[in-house]
Amino acid sequence: RERFEDLYLCYCGYEKCEPLHSWGPVVRPNYIIHYVLEGKGIYQVRDTVTEVGAGEGFLIEPGVLTFYQADAANPWTYLWVGFDGKKAPEILRELGMGEDRLVFHCKRSAELEETVLSMLENQGQEASRQAPAKVRGVVYTGRDVGRWHRRGRVVGKVHFKMADRGGIYV
Repeated sequence: RERFEDLYLCYCGYEKCEPLHSWGPVVRPNYIIHYVLEGKGIYQVRDTVTEVGAGEGFLIEPGVLTFYQADAANPWTYLWVGFDGKKAPEILRELGMGEDRLVFHCKRSAELEETVLSMLENQGQEASRQAPAKVRGVVYTGRDVGRWHRRGRVVGKVHFKMADRGGIYV
């Protein structure tokens, strides 16, 4: 049981997005790594909007308001892994990820794609037993090419605004 508390899988997925498909603004309860296989889009966290393309990814941290959207002309195909656990912040810090370092580059897209598709195909008890190792594998994939590092092109600054009726607007 202790292994599952240290680092555990919340969910994972894969999507070929339609033009301008978006998610948010929303606050997530756990960490999520998105990795772009093809195309491009934007990722907004706090007041910074960053363009993210194929071979790059972004980290969503728990409790932080974020928004992301596929490009109109070249929408992204991406995969994601949601995870959490007592050791998740420590592992991300070791990789140089977190707070102001949320966009990264990784050359091992085939391995990431294979790992996530395997997790999706093998749902159930066997997948649950292997989840901590699989999540650790996804998170550490960038370690072999040095540390995941800041990438992406900042394209602007905006502010999230809370509407009077409880909705969230950008």
